[in-house]
Amino acid sequence: MQNDIFKLENGKVLVIGDIMLDTYYEGDAYRISPEAPVPVVKIEKKRNMLGGAGNVARNITSLGSECTIISVVGNDYHAKIINTLLQEANVKTILLEDNERPTTVKSRIFARNQQMIRYDEEVDKAISDSVKERLLQEIEKQIADYEVILLSDYGKGFLYKELIADIYALAEKKHTAKPKIFIDPKPQNKAFYQNAFLLTPNHKESEELAGLSMHKAEEIKAVAKKILEDLHAENILVTLGAEGMAYLGKKPPHAYHIKSAAKQVFDVTGAGDTVIATMAVCESIGLNHEQACNLATLAAGIVVEKVGSATVTQEELIQSLRVTKIETEQW
Repeated sequence: MQNDIFKLENGKVLVIGDIMLDTYYEGDAYRISPEAPVPVVKIEKKRNMLGGAGNVARNITSLGSECTIISVVGNDYHAKIINTLLQEANVKTILLEDNERPTTVKSRIFARNQQMIRYDEEVDKAISDSVKERLLQEIEKQIADYEVILLSDYGKGFLYKELIADIYALAEKKHTAKPKIFIDPKPQNKAFYQNAFLLTPNHKESEELAGLSMHKAEEIKAVAKKILEDLHAENILVTLGAEGMAYLGKKPPHAYHIKSAAKQVFDVTGAGDTVIATMAVCESIGLNHEQACNLATLAAGIVVEKVGSATVTQEELIQSLRVTKIETEQW
């Protein structure tokens, strides 16, 4: 496995999805406001980071792989920050401006590493018709160069049903072999996600997608199987937080559970982005599903020990492989 990890630099993934800016205000809280019973946080540091599909993209390049992202932003100051962050992360960038919507921004205020509040600036309406036409043109230009396509849906109106259908059609038109489409799904858009190569819902999203609750291993398998059948997907990887991840595929090995590699959890923000990014990169270089799941588990274990939407590097994965025993249980 350690030799395989050095091939991550040969990975190549096209990301299409909702991009956003994550802003972190960090400081300390010394007193209660006289205006309301809330703490007053004195801000000492501000950080801007890529969120949503942008965090997926920078996770891919952090692993050493090549990535192009296609998304939509507003005509505003925050879009310029996102562009700069993508360039710094070595992500190839195609961002279309939509004058009818702002760039999505999620701001978090921390005091002594404790998150106090989050506030969002966003709209979730569909992108404008003029942008839809340009978007499809840009996707058509790029799609032939990628065998792995990752759709990152955060429910902001970017990945609408017709666009996903067009992406599938273009992908099959441009490739002799069927391209592999990875989807990080949102339950409200369930009808959009037919025929994916891999779905990566979390525990809550899985229950909502299947309309069933799950706690025990047999219930998790039943939920995963129902989602596979309902959406005609080939594989599903359910992220279970501290319980690790559960994989179910149509081809053997059919199902297994990978225990979490995290030693301590500071922040789960963006961990799902790290998982799907790692899985996509592993697929693009030809690793099998079990190897990919093991690396994704290690990667997730690393990022949750960091504060904010973090990434993992190839070097961190190598070090983690040396000291971490990955526990996999066949189901």
